[in-house]
Amino acid sequence: MATQNPDGYTLPNGLRRCSRYDTIFYGAYAGAGATFDMRVRFDLKQKLNTAKLQKAADKALRAYPEFAVRPVLYEGRVCYEKNNAPVKLAPDDGKRLYFGTEDTNGYLFVFLYGERHLSFSIFHSQTDAHGMICFLVTVMWNYLVNVFPPARLIGTKLFTQHGVRADDSVFYAMDDAERFDPLTVFARPGDMVQPVDVQRLFRFPPEDAPKDSPTCRLVNLEISNEAFLAKVKALGTTFAPLLAALTADAIRACFDVGDRDVVVITTADGRRVVPSNTLGNLAYNVYLPVTPETAALPLRQQCEALAGYMAAQRTEAHVRATFQDILRQCDEIDAMGDIDAVNAFLTGPEGLSNSMTGTGTVFLTYPGRIANNPISRLLLAGLSPGILAAERAIDVYAHRDSLIIQVSQKGDDLSLVDAMRRTLENQGFAVRTQDLGRTTQNVFDFGKIKRV
Repeated sequence: MATQNPDGYTLPNGLRRCSRYDTIFYGAYAGAGATFDMRVRFDLKQKLNTAKLQKAADKALRAYPEFAVRPVLYEGRVCYEKNNAPVKLAPDDGKRLYFGTEDTNGYLFVFLYGERHLSFSIFHSQTDAHGMICFLVTVMWNYLVNVFPPARLIGTKLFTQHGVRADDSVFYAMDDAERFDPLTVFARPGDMVQPVDVQRLFRFPPEDAPKDSPTCRLVNLEISNEAFLAKVKALGTTFAPLLAALTADAIRACFDVGDRDVVVITTADGRRVVPSNTLGNLAYNVYLPVTPETAALPLRQQCEALAGYMAAQRTEAHVRATFQDILRQCDEIDAMGDIDAVNAFLTGPEGLSNSMTGTGTVFLTYPGRIANNPISRLLLAGLSPGILAAERAIDVYAHRDSLIIQVSQKGDDLSLVDAMRRTLENQGFAVRTQDLGRTTQNVFDFGKIKRV
């Protein structure tokens, strides 16, 4: 095992130890059958200028030094070494790329491009959705200024007031623990809210494709964001409870759930509770159980029940205790031995990670509305989410008047997509279905990264 320096994060050979939270991603969510590949696709109004994008991305990376690293295996642990390579731009041609290798110039992320589109692909160990979006806003701002120089007159306060960086000053204002390992700063012992009865939990049946299939099937269900907002207001709720209630309804219509509970896992940003400028992973899971009794209620009462679960899991005491529990899980993984061998076991047929959802039915990620700002108005024709993982998941983005509910899955059975569409139509929404076909999933593979 790598020796941890209690006085800092510097290791021999110019290495830096990574976040404690990263242990979970490298232990349980790496490899061909488990890698979390987070995506955002930008459809552009004009042809992409790759030279100007390269300049924009390289400049943005200077504001995010924690991303300018290459993962290496050192004494049985993943550590990071400084990476000065240009950001990798690769053709979006369906070729599988491996994070942390020459495929990505050593980075844990890569930009995939076509004539009029750009997709960002990042391994979840690098950051959470908040960090991903912050970095992308900086890249797209730099690109906007490169292609429309008068845009610089707008000024960067437009986005820096929301925590997006224009330079590296925010990074250097933090100490090492907060910038590299925030859970160790914010975790506290305490009691977590436990709303899930695992004995009653409904789990999806296996898909009609293996977990290590090189591609995922993505289907977008697009509705009016304004219409959805109107429904939210009419029900006196917020986006996440309504999305969770509709998702649970679709699952019950699609599968033989019986008397079991459909548990929708949404992800929440810990920075809303423990304010910080760190881009280390601070996301945590919020569990929204829809029991048969809850499902029988009118939609307004369903949303009220789910909003209550959300509120209970967004208190500071719960969030800090959740972070403490994540550290406990990291300790357990560390105690199992070298991380590459642990990953092979945990993601193997006899391992503990046969379901990425763990104590839930389905992940539903909703990072929030992508504001209608000058970057969007001048550059973007559209925007689409994308989470490529080992099993079914739902990812939701709001952009202008488009609310895109994307179903990601390994197989080609579109029963859940059809059920979700019917559920939305039953609520009065006009739904446009866009089948994106199969998208190649980029992965992290211990057999391909550098060893020190």
